[in-house]
Amino acid sequence: MTSWGNRDGEMERQLADLNTELVILIKVFPNVLPEVFREMLLKFDGDSRLDVVANHLLKKEEAWVRGRRRTAVEQSETLDVIDLSHIPEADLFRRNSYKWAVKAALLQEFKTLSKSTVNAVLAEQNFSYTLARPVLESIATKGWRHSIGKFFSRWSRRSDKSTEKHAWLRWTKSSDGAWQPSLRATGDAELDDELQRNVLAPLYAQYKTRQEAKDWDIAMQTNLEEAEDANALFECGCCFSATTFERIATCTASTHIVCFDCISSAFKETLFGQGWHRGIHHDRGLLRCMALTANDTCEGCVPQDATRQAVYQCKGGVQIYSQFESRLAEEALTKAHVSLVRCSVCSYAEATDLYLPSGTLEYHLNMKHPFRTLFYFPLVLTSFLLILLPYLFFSYLANDPAKLPSLSSLLNTALKRLANVEQFPKRFQCRFPKCSTTSCTNCSKPWRDPHTCFESEIVELRTTIEAARTAALKRTCPRCGVGFVKDSGCNKMTCVCGYIMCYVCRQGLGPREGGEGYQHFCQHFRSEAGRCRECEKCDLYRAEDEDALVKAAGLEAEKEWREKQGLTAGRGKLERKNVGVEKDKAEGKWTPQAVVDWWVQGFMTCTLKSLPE
Repeated sequence: MTSWGNRDGEMERQLADLNTELVILIKVFPNVLPEVFREMLLKFDGDSRLDVVANHLLKKEEAWVRGRRRTAVEQSETLDVIDLSHIPEADLFRRNSYKWAVKAALLQEFKTLSKSTVNAVLAEQNFSYTLARPVLESIATKGWRHSIGKFFSRWSRRSDKSTEKHAWLRWTKSSDGAWQPSLRATGDAELDDELQRNVLAPLYAQYKTRQEAKDWDIAMQTNLEEAEDANALFECGCCFSATTFERIATCTASTHIVCFDCISSAFKETLFGQGWHRGIHHDRGLLRCMALTANDTCEGCVPQDATRQAVYQCKGGVQIYSQFESRLAEEALTKAHVSLVRCSVCSYAEATDLYLPSGTLEYHLNMKHPFRTLFYFPLVLTSFLLILLPYLFFSYLANDPAKLPSLSSLLNTALKRLANVEQFPKRFQCRFPKCSTTSCTNCSKPWRDPHTCFESEIVELRTTIEAARTAALKRTCPRCGVGFVKDSGCNKMTCVCGYIMCYVCRQGLGPREGGEGYQHFCQHFRSEAGRCRECEKCDLYRAEDEDALVKAAGLEAEKEWREKQGLTAGRGKLERKNVGVEKDKAEGKWTPQAVVDWWVQGFMTCTLKSLPE
């Protein structure tokens, strides 16, 4: 017993050392995928393993990496790597007991697939159950057994259980007749925890949400019946329906009674419909009273607490009310004409007004792009004559001249805003607790050190798509862990370690794996191209539809890249959801101040004066 205990302790120590060295390599080489480090750390041995791997990457990085690099967004995520808790479990070295449990679980679940196929997929996904299961499902669905089972399932009687089907889920009927899910033990605590998080926890969350909604409906119905028996109902001044005391609110002016259903309906119409300007008291930020009166209008408002309570009782009420508060804040900031810098992910914003004493700045022409500056001069004069002067003239005739801004005030405000734009730190830290994203105010991209603004996004997108397409075609040897991609030739692949496998289904074909060699592939003669109609064996030269597989992987990678970058336009266009410094607008229209700001920021720049020693 002591020798086995010492052996287990030694293996745990080696695993901890490997993961510690993996963290160090990820921090030193943030642009390389972790699978490269795992492959190299297993290849070299000894106390100086980390130094040997680092030297090889510094001298012959491309020979080891072979295109397996991270995107810019993934690199920014690795900057926060401090210890093992900041790295996904799928990227770490796994314990042998976890590997054996995952292999046994998947072999039991996918009995139609060979053991070598499961081993090959596990090697590709670093023995992660969560990542390997969808790949094995896609392989299993191509077999004839799955097609027959799917054909007969159309006539099978639908079960009362949940439609969620998983091999390790066990469904039991509770006392109230509902089906409750539970997990069957796999024999490994780490795998049980993974299944608990990724399989069982989402089902419990859905069940809890449905049960809470059902309990709420029962409670409201019971309360309504008791109020009817006690003659304690109140009539809504909007829909004239009777409701209980707990679901009414009174306006602030005439104490009109309004039910929660009318409040939530009016709130949604105000926020998502056409009633924003007439349904909201913009000075107080409250919902106007919607009770019907003799004058057809009520100057009162629904209290904020009652509005929030009514909206929260709706489906998705928390998110809806958060959008309402964001829109109110956006409108208030727009009316205040405050220059803002925004988070590139959420709606958080900060004012860019900096305290810069007079005499500390120098203004001069922006000669960084001389052709653009020369282009701005005639455009400035033309727009000044055609836009600003007529606007000021007619505004002077229609309004009080004392309220109109002078040209000097417009120019001074524009120069001040230019100083705020130029001198505001580029590194912006979002202070919203649920976001906390660090981005660049100049290019709105995630911040990473060293940061370079406006890197070629086309190159980054192409790199992301190419990496996804390569990963879709990549295979990993389950014996030595080396990854490879087939360029040409037949589908019988032989690794440098001697392992033989099928490129299509990943089944082992060597004598040690009990494979059939070339007999694994179809032996029938076909006069026309296409799949064999006499057997279901893999083709020796014809692989799966690689074009469709690569295209689907590329589209999915492009979609994820655009979502991470905050891009909303379609393919071929790169347009961001948010901009860095907001232009001064009033209700969506350009003001004279916004025009002057555009002129000044177009062809001028400012720098801090050097202080005398």
